[in-house]
Amino acid sequence: MIWSTPALQDTTIFESDPYRNAGLDQVLELQKKGDVTTADLTESRILIKFDLANISNVLSTNGININNISASLKLYTVQEFEIPETYVIEARTLAVSWSNGVGYNTTPVGLIASTAVVNGANWVTTNGTVSASWNGSLTASRQIIYNTVVGGGLWHTSSIASQSFNYKSFDSVDINVTDFVKNWYNNVYTNNGVVIAFNNTAISSSNYPNTTIQFYSSNTNTVFEPQLYISWTGSITYNRGSVPLLTYEDSPIIYTRAFKGEYLQDKKIRILLGARIKYPRPAFTQNSTFATMKALPQNSYYQIKDAHNENIIIPYSQFTKINTNNSGSYFDLYTTMLYPERYYKFEIQAEFSDITEYFNSNDFIFKIVK
Repeated sequence: MIWSTPALQDTTIFESDPYRNAGLDQVLELQKKGDVTTADLTESRILIKFDLANISNVLSTNGININNISASLKLYTVQEFEIPETYVIEARTLAVSWSNGVGYNTTPVGLIASTAVVNGANWVTTNGTVSASWNGSLTASRQIIYNTVVGGGLWHTSSIASQSFNYKSFDSVDINVTDFVKNWYNNVYTNNGVVIAFNNTAISSSNYPNTTIQFYSSNTNTVFEPQLYISWTGSITYNRGSVPLLTYEDSPIIYTRAFKGEYLQDKKIRILLGARIKYPRPAFTQNSTFATMKALPQNSYYQIKDAHNENIIIPYSQFTKINTNNSGSYFDLYTTMLYPERYYKFEIQAEFSDITEYFNSNDFIFKIVK
């Protein structure tokens, strides 16, 4: 099963404009800017924090131990400029707290001066006050980067995750942050969020890049805001009892049972599934042979798509395995990552003994409502 939580706060900090705050911007930016004359290299980084206040209740409700979860941080790309053939994006757990701020533009022109700092984190400070510098007391488990301007974040060097990209690879960020979430949950580190940055060696000043990647922020007016996904497999069961097993030779039809078509946002819902033979043999009985329900194979999975644009919201994986009991097959779904007044659909993947088959239908479309 998969549960998600959106970003609590996020912003971009800029080394080349160290007192700028971008707290309520609709995009987040990763930059590496090189100067062919001086060979100087400056960058921007993303600060982001997720609210984990409900994670204990979610895990308890589902009987899941924190050690059995997987977690991923997802950012969705707006646009890219001058991307190198290969690069690495890192996420590092922040060692100090910071405030989001409301953001402001350069006024009237040029760089923002330190006297203009009013609120929110930037490259130099954690909350807009010049005295609240990232350059705090360092320990062996923390590190601060000194570049053109001292600052850019203070993080635990023992807690870094990364994702590698290459030519024609999928460009959305999906970083495994399982260790981060476990450490926050177990109070090894305080949940101050993460700083996301290019790996320093992956894009160097030797090639004088002008690389920019923009992502949707938590203030976007789209459905692509950052999300933290928590996944687990512990609640999956397969015990079909007396329900006969569906086979590929059945030319099967998958259908829904007691399907509402509309579900509330931020709830746990259950989708009941049925399966039957497409062309049953005639039988002299009082009950129709079409009414004989069968169970999906043990290795059956679902995925969720946006019905408007076919974007995959939740892909097939070990975390979307379908449950089966003596009443039939079903799967449970948290609607936390789905947006109200929007239509979605699910699709089914069933692994038979010698072939994998996929099922979709207009009957699998549903709407999320407030």
